Amino acid sequence: MRTFRRLIRLPILVAMVLACAVLITVAGVAVGPHGREALFAVDRERIDVDLDLSPGAQRTEVYDSVGNEIGILRYDIDRQLVKISEVPDEVLATLLAVEDNKFWTHNGVDIRAISRAMIQNLTSGAITQGGSTITQQIVKLRVVGNESSFSRKIREAVLAARLEEEFSKEEILEFYLNEIYFGNGAYGLQAAAETYFGKNANQLDVGDAAFLAGLIRSPGIYDGFGDVEIVGKRRSMSLQSALDAEIISIEERDRFEQRGLPDRNRSPQRTDETLRKDYFLDEVTEALLGHPALGETYQERFAQVYNGGLRVWTTFDPSLQRHMEAAVNGVLPEGTGDFEIAVASVDPSTGAVRAFIGGPEFADFQFNLVTQGKRQPGSSFKTYVLAAAIEKGGLFPFDTISGLGPCTFPNPPNVDYEVSNFNENDGVVGTLQYAVLKSSNCGFVRLGLRTGLDNVVEVANRLIGRDSEDSFRPYLSMSLGAQEVTPLEQAVAYAAIANGGLRMEPFFISKIENSSGSVLYQHVPRGRRAIKATTAAWVSEVLANNVTAGTGRRAGLETGQPSAGKTGTAQDFTDAWYVGFTPHLSTAVWMGHPEEKVSMTDIQGRDGTGGWIPARVWGAYMTSALEQEEIIPFPKAPPPQRNSQLLYLADETCSVDIDLGPERDPMEFDLPCAMAQVDLEAGTFLPHPEANCKMTELSKTGVYRNEYLNCGLVPSRNPVTTTTEPINEDPNGA
Repeated sequence: MRTFRRLIRLPILVAMVLACAVLITVAGVAVGPHGREALFAVDRERIDVDLDLSPGAQRTEVYDSVGNEIGILRYDIDRQLVKISEVPDEVLATLLAVEDNKFWTHNGVDIRAISRAMIQNLTSGAITQGGSTITQQIVKLRVVGNESSFSRKIREAVLAARLEEEFSKEEILEFYLNEIYFGNGAYGLQAAAETYFGKNANQLDVGDAAFLAGLIRSPGIYDGFGDVEIVGKRRSMSLQSALDAEIISIEERDRFEQRGLPDRNRSPQRTDETLRKDYFLDEVTEALLGHPALGETYQERFAQVYNGGLRVWTTFDPSLQRHMEAAVNGVLPEGTGDFEIAVASVDPSTGAVRAFIGGPEFADFQFNLVTQGKRQPGSSFKTYVLAAAIEKGGLFPFDTISGLGPCTFPNPPNVDYEVSNFNENDGVVGTLQYAVLKSSNCGFVRLGLRTGLDNVVEVANRLIGRDSEDSFRPYLSMSLGAQEVTPLEQAVAYAAIANGGLRMEPFFISKIENSSGSVLYQHVPRGRRAIKATTAAWVSEVLANNVTAGTGRRAGLETGQPSAGKTGTAQDFTDAWYVGFTPHLSTAVWMGHPEEKVSMTDIQGRDGTGGWIPARVWGAYMTSALEQEEIIPFPKAPPPQRNSQLLYLADETCSVDIDLGPERDPMEFDLPCAMAQVDLEAGTFLPHPEANCKMTELSKTGVYRNEYLNCGLVPSRNPVTTTTEPINEDPNGA
């Protein structure tokens, strides 16, 4: 059928070519070999040139989890395709009245228009008018270019006729509406409608169309916002064309003439700076540029992201974002100087990153504290030490350890590692649960050593998602959070605990479609077991108790939903954290200076601890975010299979008083802690009643010294009574 159409229209094509040739011949001075060359090239052009109406470069649109557009990504060209059926009839008619009033009747070339243009060009001695139809303009854009020559015009005419043979009028017009440039980065009618009027193409009227039609001829020369006189005159001419074509009445023309001209860019994505308008969109962009579904090389992926017309659905939850921002604004006081807050929320069951605050205004900062800001987590890292103690050490929260301090530990080849509890507190001997409630520094350094620092590294790496190249180091200070993490890493790690020990890989993108609507990528949640479900249940129970009776009390939820979490405060109050979770959501809150370590010593009259502002932000945000969610309890920890045991370090000594008999006063000696029993009420170690200790006298000096204390091994240890009573102290600890 297509071949038959070509045969029918071939005489028309020949007639148009001959007409052009006659005009050129008459012109004489400009024809010469150029005209003859062009005529002889007709058949070759019809065979060699591939004509298609595939869309040009298009912007990528990014949507949130409920389908709202949150941004666009483009490089040089801002284009969004629009179907011709979506454009009002009077708008189409106005554009055609100005650009090509014979569009529906000609066969690609308007002979009369060409003739008028030719005469004008010959009279002036240069190419000053084109007389091009819309079809010819497409050929110029796609094939022949802007060379000012008569031979080029002939090639353009021939190919325009061929284009009309191969495509319908509707296809040609739709392609033109999406291809043409309207200035100010707007390619196509939809982008132009947004840029100049803040509308969609289906909302345009004749007055808008007249303005846009006046821009088509020279959008690169005249600014639609700045050259008011020129664009105003062109709009008037376009309105007159619409009147002549009986599209509008005189009254309508006069009314449109009185309308003000566009004075500013009304597109929400108007410049390169605002294209990646916030931290979340920026993170999505980086994920797209590294996405294997978009190409093997960076160059291929870049072309797809910025020019491929993709449609990208993300995990972003606008409702959670509003709750998050409201909580920060409600809690963060004015007058906090340069201190900032970063927040990240993750869905424990899928790994979807739902919302976050990455720092100050993106336009001013552009460093994402959520994903890039590695800072010391302080005591919020103790959660991973506890998980390792249960997972790798076979311990339970009711096992007992000394939290007495200050404490000193051998640290070869460096000097001994000296540790103090928060606020120089003496500490107590108590359960691991109690050590969490107190956020005991000495207790957790001992626990890390008792568990094995390599084991702590392994578990922390699995929960947070670190590989061997970015692994934590088995240093003594690790148990106190001296090695850096990001808020997103913390939110993901705690989400794994909320998800029964199954760590879900975090993600920002749920689906990607190409410009034709085909699905290029559909996310399937991927999980990897980090810790056992029983370990997760024990840790959840401990951290839930910390919210009700420990340092996390200010993070409690008003909805009645049980939550679990841990505070964290770095040395000198440079970083403050609260990280916690419910079965619905895991959230990390960090506060500090965004660029350097600065002590927060007076934040609303208090030191900047994790139990102060971060815990309050967390509680306010999660209360409002989960207000409509079903209350879900945490899974119950399994019943223990043994009694509590006293945890000690093989090389750690405990200070005890030894009774030397009625003739001597008791003396203080350092015994191996294995030979001591704990007195919970006194918070001290006592000599074990079954320890067999003797003093050896130095015959020359008559002095008894601790190195001459000989003790037999303790044959057994009795079960230790434990307690998890609430701490009646200020909950603003580390």
